Amino acid sequence: MLEKMAQKYGASVGIAALIIAALLWGGEYVVAKDVLDVMPPNWSNVVRMFLTSLFAVIVWRKHFKEATLSDWKRGAICGCCFGLGSALQIMGLALTNAGINAFLASAYVILVPFMVWAVEKHRPKGKVFVSALIGLIGVSIMSVTGFSTGELSIGLGEVLTLLSAFGYGGAIVAVDKFTEKSSVEFITASQFVFTFLIALVAALLMEEPPQMELTAPVFLEFVYLIFLGTFLTQLLFTYGTKYASANQAGVIFPLESVSATLFGCLLLGEQLEIVQVIGGLMLIAAIIISNVSFQKKPGREL
Repeated sequence: MLEKMAQKYGASVGIAALIIAALLWGGEYVVAKDVLDVMPPNWSNVVRMFLTSLFAVIVWRKHFKEATLSDWKRGAICGCCFGLGSALQIMGLALTNAGINAFLASAYVILVPFMVWAVEKHRPKGKVFVSALIGLIGVSIMSVTGFSTGELSIGLGEVLTLLSAFGYGGAIVAVDKFTEKSSVEFITASQFVFTFLIALVAALLMEEPPQMELTAPVFLEFVYLIFLGTFLTQLLFTYGTKYASANQAGVIFPLESVSATLFGCLLLGEQLEIVQVIGGLMLIAAIIISNVSFQKKPGREL
């Protein structure tokens, strides 16, 4: 369906897909934060990713039947990177608020060019280094507390969230490379499957099995996380990145963090300090600088 619309409307379909994905992801942080009140972080990922994987395998069973050993190797690499990022972020979310968690995790956009440099030996443009410096300052302001008192400290939640950005960055680099040889559907589903496996191992090693009563609100929150916050957003993100330009995607990415912060303030009563707002704006600026081309269009000769 999206492919047919893209053939008719072009890049507009990709832009719309990315905007919808960013807004849904923003809501995901708030819902996931609420679920963490009744369930440990890794166990919440176990439930969420098991059901998402099951749904993906049913919908895309044809791609699994046709998958080769090479496809599974590619899917495992992408899935392990994404799974580590997801595990670290959900544990970080349990220890910090939704807005800060979303902003810090979005630092993967700044890391990706340097990861590509390490893999493909292709040096990034100068603007990437500028954006990295601005992003580093923004991330430091958002994650480190005590600027007003001089007693600087960083919480475990912020550290875990920052580490998750490396997992997500690795997943993006791997997906970009491996979708040239394996289908988008199989790689996407593989990320769900391996994220479930990593979450299960982490839950068994670090957390007690949850003792909870499945109420209607919690059930509906998991429905959102599974179908809207995971399956649909990942699909929209993949196709959106495919049809929109890298520059357009780079401008849209920060909407995820902004929407998560707004939803967190409106629905969870969370608040950001002025210094954290400044840090968030710097991080958004860094993402835009890293992805937008500033080349001048050639002027007409008089």
